[in-house]
Amino acid sequence: MQETFLHFVWRTGRFDQRHLRTTAGQSISMFRRGIYHGHAGPDFSNAHLRIGETVWHGHVEMHLFASDWYRHQHQDDPLYDGTILHVVWEEDQPVFRRDGTRLPCLELKPLVHPQLLGQYQRLIADGNGIPCKFRLPEIPDLVKRSMLDRTLIERLDRKADHLVHLLHQQGGDWEQITYMSLAEGLGTPVNKEPMEQIARTIPLRLLQRYRHDPHLVEALLLGQAGILPADPGPDPYARQLVNDYSFLARKHVLTPMPASRWKYLRMRPVNFPDLRLARLASLVVHHENWLANILYAANAREWVNSLEVGIPPYWTRHYRLGKPSPPSPKRLGKAMGHTLVINVMVPMLYAYGRSRGESKWQEKALDILAGLPAESNAVTRTWTRYGLTPTQASDSQALLQLKQAYCAHKRCLHCALGCHLLQQKASSTRESRRTASPPVPG
Repeated sequence: MQETFLHFVWRTGRFDQRHLRTTAGQSISMFRRGIYHGHAGPDFSNAHLRIGETVWHGHVEMHLFASDWYRHQHQDDPLYDGTILHVVWEEDQPVFRRDGTRLPCLELKPLVHPQLLGQYQRLIADGNGIPCKFRLPEIPDLVKRSMLDRTLIERLDRKADHLVHLLHQQGGDWEQITYMSLAEGLGTPVNKEPMEQIARTIPLRLLQRYRHDPHLVEALLLGQAGILPADPGPDPYARQLVNDYSFLARKHVLTPMPASRWKYLRMRPVNFPDLRLARLASLVVHHENWLANILYAANAREWVNSLEVGIPPYWTRHYRLGKPSPPSPKRLGKAMGHTLVINVMVPMLYAYGRSRGESKWQEKALDILAGLPAESNAVTRTWTRYGLTPTQASDSQALLQLKQAYCAHKRCLHCALGCHLLQQKASSTRESRRTASPPVPG
């Protein structure tokens, strides 16, 4: 059992509230159970209770076992001095406040119907995946919609937090973090970390000093990636890149990354890092105002079209440097364009609007997501298999967040879907209790 189950039971009142008594025999009357906050300090604040003959206003702290009070060292923390009731699953020992007075304790174990407990245990028993997957059809669409709206904003806020953190690291340079985000996006999940590292070690301002010579920009990126061969052989294009990077590395005191950072296995050639870095170099050459390109693009398609810049002819016959391949046009592609919109354009718009207090950019980000088709990946296909099918990118992003932030960590009692299923069971449980005798208080 998790402590969150106790929070759920107390917050929703899903326990027998007749004849409540502390473990020391004092009667308890509840006027207000308090407000759950989840921050440092007691779990519920502003509770209003009568314990014995005394009316109390203060905090309620919850633990599976009473001894957790000492294990968490609350006895030494002044934040807990205002605790008026200790709610536990089992009281394995009495607990005393810092002033030596005994803290009133309520045991929930005899007050919670076994059916509710069993329902909760079955809900979180799934070792992986989606705990409530077989019961999704029981949940009203309104509940599902409200949870998806919530998780979408949570996901965008999480991404915005990351971008704002980068912004502070980069001295408030929006152009640099836009460039870093695009580099990471071009890397796809497999190579996004080394791509982001490249963008850190070869900043946009350095690259823009060489925009007049595309070959130098490409040499900086491919050289810093550790992709340039020690011996380029008869390939004149590769040899020129090696020579250019050797000069620039000495000039700017650069140390290339290990080539082992890059992954090629089981990857479509169009996603090879050599080609992605060549595209990034072309984007640096063709664009100067990176953030403005995102902010003022009329729509997602216009921004994606701006990324479809020409790359050197060498790459029409190569996916990797020095390894010829049959000629083919190296276009960005519709799927990759949508991926970049979802993972670069939308988070930048949202973060920019939030940081400046200009909601029009956040609204634009949400509108763009709603106008794109849903992503197809292992997570969204799993949700679809069990009856929750995303219809647009905002849905697929919300479902990714739901899976990663709730299902994967068994946070069913923080999720509207899990709470609905438990409350549904609790409603039927209350019906059965109308004729049942009350449990004996602990």
